[in-house]
Amino acid sequence: MARSSRAIVAAGLGGVLAMASAGLAMAAEISIISGRPGGVYYPVAGAICQLVNEHTAEHGVTCTVAFGIGSVANIEAMRDGEATMAMAQSDTQRDALTATGPFAEAEAFTELRSVAALFVEQVTIAARKDKGIVAFDDLKGRRVYLGPPGSGGRVLIDRLIAAEGWAPGDVTEVKEGDFTAPNLSEALCDGAFDAFVITVGHPSPLIKDAASMCDVVLVPVAGPVVETLIAGDSLYAATSVPAGLYPGVGRAVPGIGLVATLVTTSDVDPDVVYAVAEAFGEGYERLRASSPLFSSLSADQIGKDGLTAPLHEGAARYYSETGVR
Repeated sequence: MARSSRAIVAAGLGGVLAMASAGLAMAAEISIISGRPGGVYYPVAGAICQLVNEHTAEHGVTCTVAFGIGSVANIEAMRDGEATMAMAQSDTQRDALTATGPFAEAEAFTELRSVAALFVEQVTIAARKDKGIVAFDDLKGRRVYLGPPGSGGRVLIDRLIAAEGWAPGDVTEVKEGDFTAPNLSEALCDGAFDAFVITVGHPSPLIKDAASMCDVVLVPVAGPVVETLIAGDSLYAATSVPAGLYPGVGRAVPGIGLVATLVTTSDVDPDVVYAVAEAFGEGYERLRASSPLFSSLSADQIGKDGLTAPLHEGAARYYSETGVR
């Protein structure tokens, strides 16, 4: 499988550093590979690192964040030792563990381990209002940015298109090299394409920017095909973007969603993973109070929902102590 995405990870971020000498507190540096600027993954990883670093004096763990492309590329980078932990969608986590989907040409990632469920993501279609795109089927014949191949969101939208039975070319795919705007919101409002598709937690800075720059609609992702996908896969769920969350979005927008997760590998020290799970678990109510994004899961779900890879020993110990599992 291609590894071109590795270049985005800052050199030296990967892996847990050596333990301190005997008699001293554990000293470890971890890195979390997250997402692109303007997305949700990067600030969420930053929030996790902030919670971890607040207690570095106690557990000796320090945390830094790296930008990433998306779930598939993030797991590849972590597997190659370029990061300690990665953010990834629950279905991408499963695909890596079982060598299916985008990982079909790789070996099963049997060392993959879960740390925490973070929040719910939804397939979100933002379209220019003047294009008359009000349903998923309206994407046929349109110029659409479907997302980078290295992202879990792209995997899910490709599955939706395949389930709909669309032929190649039914949607005119716009790639990043086809437009010059610095971000998707600006490109959409400038007319570089008619709609873009991302799988993201809400509120999303990217969607907020688009709705503020021009008249946009969020397109429902619903119908028999979506219902069949949800019924056939326990990782998928019916979701909705709440009404009033963005300018011009006056009613809830139904869709299909899954869980964003934090993963690591089995060779990371259990005490290090325990420190991360504890920091996130103990700080989760603060995060919920600070952003509606974290209201999509409750505190008793973060140790189980969407975690298709086995729990890391350190995370399992924390959740066992707190009664989550």
